[in-house]
Amino acid sequence: MDLQKAFELVPQAAEQLPRGAFLTAGGDVWNPMTIGWAQFGVVWSKPVITVMVRKSRFTYSLMEKTDVFTLSVPRTKECVKELAFCGSRSGRDVDKEKMSGLSRAKAISGGADAVAECGSVFECRILQKQLLDLNTLDPELRAKFYGSNQALPDGDPHVLYVGEILSAYQL
Repeated sequence: MDLQKAFELVPQAAEQLPRGAFLTAGGDVWNPMTIGWAQFGVVWSKPVITVMVRKSRFTYSLMEKTDVFTLSVPRTKECVKELAFCGSRSGRDVDKEKMSGLSRAKAISGGADAVAECGSVFECRILQKQLLDLNTLDPELRAKFYGSNQALPDGDPHVLYVGEILSAYQL
């Protein structure tokens, strides 16, 4: 994918991310998960997005079964209720495809199906995944984001997924 084309949609995505975007993994289960953190860049001469998923999340199990994911970014001030729903409910407990009010947009470049109600889509192929080592993390960040009130005894660290951007487009 051409670097310039891959990053044309990044400014709007970066502005929206603190308010939320949807991560979907490839495979049979379509489970949009709300995320608020991602990195866009160039690694190994490829345009990439790095997303983070905690080991305790249902999406983690889906990410581990596939080699693709998609980041779907809503237009500013849109999908507010849907982001809240997908950020507060687990796919272990509810069928987000039926209950979220969101619908699938078929992947066009081999990524996971996107969220049709979003404006920008980044389809990705996983190049690398790495469990975050909490022992090397800044102590203030560790206390704030991985303190004692976490789901797993090890602090419930994120797994970082570096995905090559296969395509970036607007719906």
